[in-house]
Amino acid sequence: MPTRINPWSLVVIVILAYWLFSLLGGGIGSRPSLPYSDFINYVQEGKVAKVVLEEGRISGTFKAPERITTGNTTVTTTTFSLPALPAGFSDPQFTELLQQQKVEIVTRQASIWPQLLLSFLPILLLIGFWYFFFMRTQGGAGQVMQFGQSRARQYGKEKRVNTTFKDVAGHTEAKQELMEVVDFLKHPQKYIAIGAEIPKGVLLVGPPGTGKTLLSRAVAGEAGVPFFTVSASEFMEMFVGVGASRVRTLFDEARRNAPAIIFIDELDSIGRKRGAGIGGGHDEREQTLNQILSEMDGFEKDTSVIVLAATNRPDILDQALLRPGRFDRQVVIGLPTLEERKEILLVHMRGKSLAPDVDAAELARLTPQFSGADLKNLVNEAALQAARENATQITKYHFQTALDKIMLGLERGSLKLSEDEKQAVAYHEAGHAIAGEVLPYADKTEKVSIVPRGMALGVRWNRPEERVLVSKEHLEDTLAMTLAGRAAEELFTGTITTGASDDFKKATSLAKQMVLDWGMGDHFRNVAWGSNQGPIFLGEEIAKKQDHSEETSRLIDQDVQTILDRAYEKAKGTLSDHSQAVHKLAEELLQHEIVQGDRVREILAQKPEVAPAAQASEA
Repeated sequence: MPTRINPWSLVVIVILAYWLFSLLGGGIGSRPSLPYSDFINYVQEGKVAKVVLEEGRISGTFKAPERITTGNTTVTTTTFSLPALPAGFSDPQFTELLQQQKVEIVTRQASIWPQLLLSFLPILLLIGFWYFFFMRTQGGAGQVMQFGQSRARQYGKEKRVNTTFKDVAGHTEAKQELMEVVDFLKHPQKYIAIGAEIPKGVLLVGPPGTGKTLLSRAVAGEAGVPFFTVSASEFMEMFVGVGASRVRTLFDEARRNAPAIIFIDELDSIGRKRGAGIGGGHDEREQTLNQILSEMDGFEKDTSVIVLAATNRPDILDQALLRPGRFDRQVVIGLPTLEERKEILLVHMRGKSLAPDVDAAELARLTPQFSGADLKNLVNEAALQAARENATQITKYHFQTALDKIMLGLERGSLKLSEDEKQAVAYHEAGHAIAGEVLPYADKTEKVSIVPRGMALGVRWNRPEERVLVSKEHLEDTLAMTLAGRAAEELFTGTITTGASDDFKKATSLAKQMVLDWGMGDHFRNVAWGSNQGPIFLGEEIAKKQDHSEETSRLIDQDVQTILDRAYEKAKGTLSDHSQAVHKLAEELLQHEIVQGDRVREILAQKPEVAPAAQASEA
């Protein structure tokens, strides 16, 4: 966004420019320059009325307007000037000549300001540039030189946090743990009296969007004590040592306001393992981390200052942060359960005009693995959809549309498929849906669509159950359902397409985890080699060292291939046994493009039609 210029600044600049130009002898309407020889002639002819003598310059006025030629220009003027003071200025004959012609002589002391201004102008411009730079980068004149001051925002008696645990749905165990922190701050003496040490740090760990920051705000609202919140990245600056200085000022201010809470968000941005990564780490970041470690370890036993921190990458944190005496407790903020999702949805539905057909329990069942932020986004997308349609209430249809948009992506109406391509997509998705319904341990079908969305040409949306442990049978049926799309193409269209590429990637990744992590291979039932499927962080090794032999690698590959082959044969056998249902579902997909899961189950429940030839043979 372009910066707006203050009109008063332009006025000041114009005035200063005019003043500087005047000091340097220019000015508006400057006098024409007159050669010295012509000047003497005008004096002798008695045409000069007044002469002003200054160091380095002579100027004056004529008795009447005179035509003066300067270079190629001729002007009529009553004033003139000489560019430089001649040597004859101190000659008594020059003064006598002026007196003889009765010329008024005025002597002036030359001002030193133009010379001083010219000398110091570059320095002044440099100082002004840096002042402007600091003003813009530090947020105002009051913070120009306060690089080392804490950037934490403080909430206290004047500016309170209104969030409480009543505003946080779910996370019952986490709220109980954090309620103890509130009690530490409200009644510290009962713990000190019995000899207990108040915990110095509580680390909130969990995936993004699960409510870690919201819970920290609720702690501040419940405790009613000064609350200092800062993002860990705000400690870092372009100047060396600033981060450590800001940490010192933050903790000093918290001690002065004790009992108090310090909340550091995204702790992993400065809390990564020291000395790790390419180049051996980052000196400024590690210096800031060292200062945090020193400040937390330096608390006195009766100092009621507790540090809350949040991160979704605990595996890359420095071990010195996690030891007792610093972050004594770790509270896991996981993804919400079914009941917790319902509570979260009810919180975000407050104040919204909902139709009677909206059921929070049903929406919670359809949104497994959704975080609190995802659920909030779902409710907002449904409200936006209702507003676009000028509806007065948010209906079940609006929530279904919003869920499709979030889960499956935007519809690609501009993408046109040929009839053969549509048929291939229809049989592909029908294979997924029928296999998912028939296989006993697979997740059941919620919806099947051949409408292109996002990067997919079609999709089968399943309805997963809440699971803590996953059985081998469920994994095998999931693999068969995943590969059933390609199996349906091969069985019913007479060819295969590239549409199964994403299915193969998912199936191969799952099969590798079964062999390498969960001991479900034929050759390796009690060993985990590690699939290294997780993301690689800067604090960890860039390349994982292979800790098994080439023969073991060959056997691992053989086990993975065996699992995938079994799943594919299971998919083909299942679809062959229910071929009539596959054909029927594919026809309805080609006709309606979207088929609900209940209709898929109705198709499977229909008795297969008996061919006329078969009836005759039976007779």
